[in-house]
Amino acid sequence: MMKIQLQGLSLAVAAALSVSTFSSQAAVNGADARSVGMGGTGVASASYLTAGFYNPALVAHYKQNDDFGVLLPAVGISVHDPDDLNQKVDDFQKVNDQLEAAINSSNGSPVSDALVDEWKAALMAMDEGKLKADISVGAAVAVPNRYLSMSLFTQAQIVSLAKANIDPADLAGVDGSNPPDMDNLQSDVLGVAGGIVDVGLAMGKSFDLPMVSLPEQRVSVGVSPKIQQLIAVSFQNTVSQFDDSDFDFQEEYRDDTAFNLDFGLAYQPIPAVTVGFSGRNLFKQELETNTPVSPAGKTEKFTAKTLVVEPKYTLGVAYSNSWFTAAADVDLNEQKYFKEFDLATQYARFGMELNGWDWIQMRAGYSLSLTDSAKDTMSAGLGLSPFGVMAVDLALQYGQDNNYGAALQFAFTM
Repeated sequence: MMKIQLQGLSLAVAAALSVSTFSSQAAVNGADARSVGMGGTGVASASYLTAGFYNPALVAHYKQNDDFGVLLPAVGISVHDPDDLNQKVDDFQKVNDQLEAAINSSNGSPVSDALVDEWKAALMAMDEGKLKADISVGAAVAVPNRYLSMSLFTQAQIVSLAKANIDPADLAGVDGSNPPDMDNLQSDVLGVAGGIVDVGLAMGKSFDLPMVSLPEQRVSVGVSPKIQQLIAVSFQNTVSQFDDSDFDFQEEYRDDTAFNLDFGLAYQPIPAVTVGFSGRNLFKQELETNTPVSPAGKTEKFTAKTLVVEPKYTLGVAYSNSWFTAAADVDLNEQKYFKEFDLATQYARFGMELNGWDWIQMRAGYSLSLTDSAKDTMSAGLGLSPFGVMAVDLALQYGQDNNYGAALQFAFTM
């Protein structure tokens, strides 16, 4: 049984991220290092091996010498701490320990006003602070052919969020002569995480549509029926009670299994140009987390949260030849994660790849955020594919406000 003993406020942020230990077995958008290096593009530029993650129609786009491919594994992680919550929690814990020691040794005498003011400032600094972390793990086995190309894929994604809520009652009338009651603070920290685990079969077929002006024109259609498991968990407690809290993940998390469907189209007026469209998770799903145990007087704040999986539509275009690829994707709608949080993402993505003799690939990309919930990011990647058979891909991502990401994958094709 997985049991997490919370030993202090410095683990408040970890309350959300602790669930990520599960995500590495089961748990962010796009499990493909090549795509991460190219800014997150993929709806028109993914390979047949990674088509199940972006656009199932692309499983029908392959070279004549492509017969079989395995992707195992592809791992990605990103962390966004726009409010520097992790550092602020550490700073508060230090001054909180100093103040608690001063109170315990004062024998009822006043403590330093300066120390109390520092404590109040550190507590207020955490108010409404958020930290978001995403993790993804993916794998695929693909068999392209002219009859019906197929790719059996699995993708696990998790998004976790930590948020601090500071209660003004903890600050009212507090000074050196009237220090805070360390055992009855009402400020709380929330950790919530939601995971989506897909196991699906991407199927795609291409149709030639020759015209006098466009003799090589073709259209590809693809679908991905999939079994989808949803996992959600919430942890919340007051600052003063963190030291005495046991959080049993295995007892608290909620899960559900459902059917879902992805759909994709790809149009090539000429072989070098692809226009793609994908609709993922066409059936909306919801799952409530557990309800955290509520201390007296906090019932209205300690409530279950709701993980949401909504349809996501993306349009993409790509140009590709033997040595160069350029791609652009744009999300046509926002993607929410939890009903109760004003957190939604939507991006316009741009990427490019230089291919040296099918042995080495260099990539760069940029993701332009279209919402206030996220910041723009830039990325770079490197691929090594000796003999065009084995491939290792690495990508790094960076954005403002403590936004970092990395992805790694291994593939075998023949």
